[in-house]
Parts: sequence; C-alpha cells; structure tokens
Amino acid sequence: MEATNFRLKSALEATRLDRLVQRFADEGVGDDILDQLGEADLEKLGVTRMGDRKRLISIFRKIFYNGVTGTAMVEVKGGILPGASELKGTTVKTFLIGKYPVLQEDWEWVRVWGICNGYDLGAGQASGSFAPVTHVNWYDAVKWCNAKSEHDGIEPPYTCEGGTYRKGEFGPSGSKLIQRNPDSTGYRLPLEAEWEWAAIGGLLHEHGLPPQVATTGNGNPQAGWRAHREPIFNELGIYNMTSNVWEWCWDHDDVQTAHRIRSGALTDYGEKGLSPLHISHSPDSRLSVLGFRLARNA
Repeated sequence: MEATNFRLKSALEATRLDRLVQRFADEGVGDDILDQLGEADLEKLGVTRMGDRKRLISIFRKIFYNGVTGTAMVEVKGGILPGASELKGTTVKTFLIGKYPVLQEDWEWVRVWGICNGYDLGAGQASGSFAPVTHVNWYDAVKWCNAKSEHDGIEPPYTCEGGTYRKGEFGPSGSKLIQRNPDSTGYRLPLEAEWEWAAIGGLLHEHGLPPQVATTGNGNPQAGWRAHREPIFNELGIYNMTSNVWEWCWDHDDVQTAHRIRSGALTDYGEKGLSPLHISHSPDSRLSVLGFRLARNA
C-alpha cells in the first residue's frame, strides 16, 4: 500500500482489520475516496461484520470532517474555583475533558460495539452526525462512558452491585446505586467543579465564563452547532461550553435525587459572564437540550 494511504491503514488497524490492507490496495481503494465508501462497498471488500462496517464508516467520515470528535481530550491544570462561583474555594485536580461534547457519530459508534458486548444503550438523537447527541439520560451517559472505556481497553469507572455497570436504570432516585471508582483512568462524566473550572478557562481565566460563545437560534440548542466549520473555543481550546446543549455532570444534588447539569442553550450569563445557575435534573430525564461531555483523570 502506498505511503499516502496511511489514514486507511490506520483505520483498518484501529478496527482490527489490518488483514484487509492488501485487499483494499488491490481494489484501488485509498485515502482519497474514503468518504465515498458505503456499507455495501465494505462488505465486498471483506468487511463481513455490520458493526465493523459502521465503525469504519464512522472513522472515514471523521477523517473528512477535520478530525472533529467528541472523544478528543484537553488537559486542564488544577486550581481553585474563584469567589464568583457557587462552588467557590473548591479545589480541582488536574484532569482531562472533552474538547467537544459527545457527538451523535461518537455515540453510535460506541453504542453498536456496546450492544454486541452486553450493554443496554439507546440510539440518542441529534440534528446530524456531527451535532451533540441528546435525548440521553444520566444512566445512558454513564453506561456509554463504561462502554467507551472497555472498548479502548481501559478499566471502566462505574460499577453497580459489585460489577461493571452495563444494564438497567433505577428511576429518578436510584442513581445512588451506581458507584464511581475515583482512581479509574477510564472515560467518565466530569465533576461539576471540573466542568466549571474548564469552562472559565482554568488557570487562564480572567472574567469567568465567556458570554454565549455560540449562537443557539430560535431556542434550538443545536441550530448554532458549527464544530467543523467555524469553531469557537475558550482559552483552553475547549469548544462551546457556555451555550448549545446542557451537559450532564456526575454530582448528585444535596438530597441525591437528581444530578447536576451545566452549560445551557437558553441561559443568560449576565454582565460578568459567570452562570448563577446551579441546576439539577432527574437522572432518568431524556431531553432535546441535554447531552454530555467526557472527562478522565490525568
């Protein structure tokens, strides 16, 4: 295979299909036509499993969307939340957070793998493959984080009744049954303090959360999504944390019957830019304005 086709080779290796590298080369398939390949084409090229075909198509599309993916991570150095925050004085350790929220394309790729490996995950919804996935509740997001971790060969962070949490939901007040291993390096939901610290720019912050960094348009939280066209980032290079969809955090509220959500498609951040809202939602809620962003221990 020519050196110029390294993206195709990498995609096949990532899906453990490197045995097909020469087959693709013999058929004249290279990096320049990856975005034109469909499931029927891949089946003719020897990709026999539907899940493998879907994952390959997902990778190929990401190549042609400038690498935009909700699983790309940014390191955020630790610090202390400022006095303007409702969480003022909270110490945040260095951690990783998603450069983008999890996109529909990311969700579907992991979901297909998860279903084949014992996970119970719904389809989610979005306005397009590269828009934030929504209509996923807190239970969905936690299970997806475990599936993503397990897929990547990392210890899943969430357990239920002593085992990896893969199936089941426990209503509006049962999420306390889900336990988090604080030492796991797997993919997880951000803590609320981590989310806010990243949103204000971490150690680079000066004036709190930037006001409405992306348009939302007519109350539609995905109308202004422009991740691969006109990206708007904060000081840390993190996209769109103060507009568009709301995002699940791990934290329970004070009575442990709901979980924190942050961001806000329709929020007025005021003159200082720092959100005064400290909002929770039932963990079994699925809403068109609610998605999530990944985090990991550093």
